[in-house]
Amino acid sequence: MTTLMFTTLFTLAQSMSKNMVEMTFRQTGYDAQASFKSITEEEAALIDAHPDVKEVGESIVLGVAENRELQGHQTEIRWADDPYASHSFAWPDTGRMPEAAGELAVDTTVLDHLGVPHELGQQVTLEWRPDLNSQETTASTFTLCGFWEGNASSYASMAWVSRSFADQMTGGADGPAEGQVLGTHMAQVSLYSDRDIEETMDGILADTDLIGLEYGVNLAYSPEMGATAFSESLPMYLGMILVFVAGYLIIYNIFQISVTADVQFYGKLKTLGMTKRQLRRLIYGQADRLCLTGIPIGLVLGWGLGFLLVPILLGMMEGESVVSVSPVIFIGSALFAWVTVLISCLRPARLAGKVSPVEALRACDAPDKAKKTAKRRGSASLHEMAWANLGRNKKRTALVVCSLSLGLVLLSCFYAKNAAFDMEKYLSGLTIADFELSDASSEDYTGGYDPQGTTLDQELVSQVEQADGVEETGHAWSHQLIWQMDDGTAADLAAYYNEDVLADWASYDAQGAQDAENSIREKRATVTLFGLDGIPLEAMTDEDHILAGSFDPEAFATGEYVLAVSTASLSREEADRQETLPAASVGQTVELEGRTYQVMAVVLPDASVMDGALEEGEDTGLEMEYVIPSDSFRELYPDNTMRRLYVNVEEDQVDAMQELLDGYTASVDRTLPVTSRQTMAQQYEEETRSSAVMGNAISVIIALVGVLNFANSMITAIVSRKREFAMIQSVGMTKRQLRRMLVYEGLYYAGLTLLASWIVSALAVGIGVRAVTAADDFSTFRFTLLPLGVCTPLLFILAVLIPCLCFLNLEKQSVVERLRME
Repeated sequence: MTTLMFTTLFTLAQSMSKNMVEMTFRQTGYDAQASFKSITEEEAALIDAHPDVKEVGESIVLGVAENRELQGHQTEIRWADDPYASHSFAWPDTGRMPEAAGELAVDTTVLDHLGVPHELGQQVTLEWRPDLNSQETTASTFTLCGFWEGNASSYASMAWVSRSFADQMTGGADGPAEGQVLGTHMAQVSLYSDRDIEETMDGILADTDLIGLEYGVNLAYSPEMGATAFSESLPMYLGMILVFVAGYLIIYNIFQISVTADVQFYGKLKTLGMTKRQLRRLIYGQADRLCLTGIPIGLVLGWGLGFLLVPILLGMMEGESVVSVSPVIFIGSALFAWVTVLISCLRPARLAGKVSPVEALRACDAPDKAKKTAKRRGSASLHEMAWANLGRNKKRTALVVCSLSLGLVLLSCFYAKNAAFDMEKYLSGLTIADFELSDASSEDYTGGYDPQGTTLDQELVSQVEQADGVEETGHAWSHQLIWQMDDGTAADLAAYYNEDVLADWASYDAQGAQDAENSIREKRATVTLFGLDGIPLEAMTDEDHILAGSFDPEAFATGEYVLAVSTASLSREEADRQETLPAASVGQTVELEGRTYQVMAVVLPDASVMDGALEEGEDTGLEMEYVIPSDSFRELYPDNTMRRLYVNVEEDQVDAMQELLDGYTASVDRTLPVTSRQTMAQQYEEETRSSAVMGNAISVIIALVGVLNFANSMITAIVSRKREFAMIQSVGMTKRQLRRMLVYEGLYYAGLTLLASWIVSALAVGIGVRAVTAADDFSTFRFTLLPLGVCTPLLFILAVLIPCLCFLNLEKQSVVERLRME
């Protein structure tokens, strides 16, 4: 069992690290150690010839597919050689790489967006711009020669074309023209070793006279990634400490029982001349023989259990989970289990070596030091005898009660902590409606947001808003402009973004801080003007969102006022301490594209409304947002289409709405981004499944150790008192009375355990868990001891069952046989 637990935890730890690295590979788009974003073919050949380089993969970028069906999903049109494609998780598992000019290999995600069947020979048309300075697109039609499963974790899909097509498009030039991507030559470098990658790459560039050539190290090989993987696996390694303690207690008790049962045998061996050392070797020999049998079985079962648990613990990761078969798992588990057994045998072996023939003959369960007892008249009742038996070895009784109570207390705390999580609080920070529908370009950070997008057309909006169970809706439009800010706003921003604030900003984003400083100095900012109504407007004007001023719905509806959105996320307390806020002041007049507004209030940014891509165009560095009523917005910008649609539905209609939207994205428009509270709740449960399973597993393991210690203690007490029980049976105690006495002992153990567990759990949950949840924004404390309520009857059942089973084993020997025991 100890080996099984060690192997399971080793498997989970190794698999978690391996899957995290694999996920990072897929997110970065390749698994080679280093990459060059811009390199010539000649330079790549020099690097490839270096002895430290395993291989170099090369690629030529042509452009990005701009098909309407691919909005929101970046698809890069490239040529790549075999090493580059294979290291980019983009190697065709059906078909092959392109060879002729009219051939294409692409992943299934792109095929699904385009509505192309997963069949070789299909025609695929990609629209793209060879010249980024022109709005004119080129439609290139290819024959599908290969495809592979789409990588959901990657930032983009690859559409591989042939080298002849790439040369035709680039005119044979080895590099792009200024301001273009067509012809950009890239490379990935695979090294023989993962150690000291930067040092190795610098050495390679020095040897090839390419010093100064910029390269990037794959994030999956960075020290930060190693630290992250270790922190994620830390609970598993902490669990191994727990397993060591649990294994020690279990194995120690087992050998203690063995030594106690055979104490007369060891006394006889010493009489015959066996030394202490030989007796200890005898005990260790038994342990080694048990290891030879138990460890291999534990390794197999433990890896099998890990194989089943890895997909559960890593369910939140994209792609298939990989179960590690590293030799470290089996060697480490076997070594840890063997060491645990040896340490567990130390005290039993020492006790066996110390036993003398005289002590062996009078061995019993009582403590070494006798204690005077008061004389009493009359016969003792069975429950009194049972209570007295618990006091014969107070150390063992305390150990059993503590181990049982510890598991129950931890289980109560983990349950109370998990029960305190408030899903509504968590979801309110992520979404403000049951369903959010967005324009496909709203998350297109490469091509930019298209304010005239066609994803949320009137037919779809009407269909959703008229569906059964819709309670309320809301809409968001946006328009981007370059704003020459007034002196008052510039002064407010300069006062807030002082040297200290900018220095703190620069510590983690130097370019962002510099751009903001330049923007304030030049009084130029990129402004996104939002038109809101319904759900998003109510969310933005909620009391908790308003940092300064107040919201008057009737005055706001006139279109003469704006809400200024803070450029920094502040709490109400922080805002009250600030002399100025990072936005235009309340009452100030601002002019946006020739129209004058008065600032009604300063509000906090809401991610569900403000997050998303900017439109293509000049980036001034500092981004600001203002909000006006949707009616006023649509009068000013009638050509702009809806950016987001928000819908709240009745609880019993959530599944129906989800089904409607799933059907629409499957049959009408695959590019429609849909965010639902239901899917977010499911995602959270998947992401926190690991910690929940581990917490409960730790509690169960500790509780199991307590139960085994309880069973071992009962067995030890009965084995060591065989002759004593025979004596009291010989003077009149019946089998039924003896069994009842043993059951009373078990019930006393259970009673003491539950008394301690209820008291300590009430304090731990009422004080400890309450304090922890108070610091968690997504928790609402609820006092509960439900696990104890469930475990109480189970513990009483075990308290009766285990003594009865022990009694059955005791009765295999007759009273006469037990009286004759020496």
